[in-house]
Amino acid sequence: MSPQVSAFTATRLRRGEHARRPELPSLAGKPVQVEADDGTRLHVEVDEPDPAPAAGTPTVVLLHGYALTADAWHFQRLALRGCYRLLLPEHRGHGRSERGPLGPTGVARLADDLGAVLDAVAPTGPLALVGHSLGGMTIMELAVRRPDLLDRTTAVALVATSSGGLAAVDHGLPLLGHHLVRWAEVALDRAAGRAAVLEQGRRAGADLEQRLVRHWSFATPVAPELVRLAARMMAETSVEVIADFLPAFGQLDERQALPALAGRAVLVVAAERDLMTPAGHAREIADAIPGAEHVLVRSAGHLVMLEHPALVTARLERLLARAATGAPAPAHEVVVPVVRRRRRRAR
Repeated sequence: MSPQVSAFTATRLRRGEHARRPELPSLAGKPVQVEADDGTRLHVEVDEPDPAPAAGTPTVVLLHGYALTADAWHFQRLALRGCYRLLLPEHRGHGRSERGPLGPTGVARLADDLGAVLDAVAPTGPLALVGHSLGGMTIMELAVRRPDLLDRTTAVALVATSSGGLAAVDHGLPLLGHHLVRWAEVALDRAAGRAAVLEQGRRAGADLEQRLVRHWSFATPVAPELVRLAARMMAETSVEVIADFLPAFGQLDERQALPALAGRAVLVVAAERDLMTPAGHAREIADAIPGAEHVLVRSAGHLVMLEHPALVTARLERLLARAATGAPAPAHEVVVPVVRRRRRRAR
């Protein structure tokens, strides 16, 4: 199923006729609970391969972004399951993972969580680490904090992410957007203790929330069920968790970690119209990692793996093949996705 829709379908979407479209089917694997070093219980989905993969085949770890869940990798999981052992952890406070101690949560904490997950669920064998947005930031930090795990890592994919400098991002609102994060931090801090009221307000404004999700997550018209999926993942992330993580982005600086990723197959995917982690940030990451493959996806927003799933999946499969063979990667490539449009029926 292609996530792209025609202009005609997009018009129907604006008219509210999308309720008839089916939801994406749930992809459930073996649930595993891992306890972090502070006692927080982390949820991990495990998809075992069938049949057993060849010796040396890596365990593929798909790490989601901020205010999302493992469902963000729906299409890539569907394509890779059965061929690889897949691990899909959910960050603390996201999805089915516990929130943990109250207060700000930084990328270092998430990297330690990821290390605990890998120690428990993939203690041996090669690894391929794939991270979107906050997941990519977590992988960068893991490279510094756990060199033993990095030694086992044969492939890394960093999708629509950043290694720092996010405090200056305008989020698509020039002269205003770079203040939004700070204002949001203050507002959420003042709202402490009134989370239930804020959650009720979010539910009441569900339609508006979907419109905002569509604007900041996608750059092209997508199927209504994809918008609903993204909105649902974000709506299920509590206000307290959003507040816990927000300061981490302004403080992020993983640039010193990037050289450590050299020496293995690395893919950096940028989305041309990403309002959250601008495409230029991905180019900076790729330039700092010798031998990294950099792919700029035209007409793509922050949730590029949902917006253009076939393209992202193909690049991941090529990365895994390159890791197995040691083939060199192209340094920089611009890809224009093919958007299929339906013809209007003659009246």
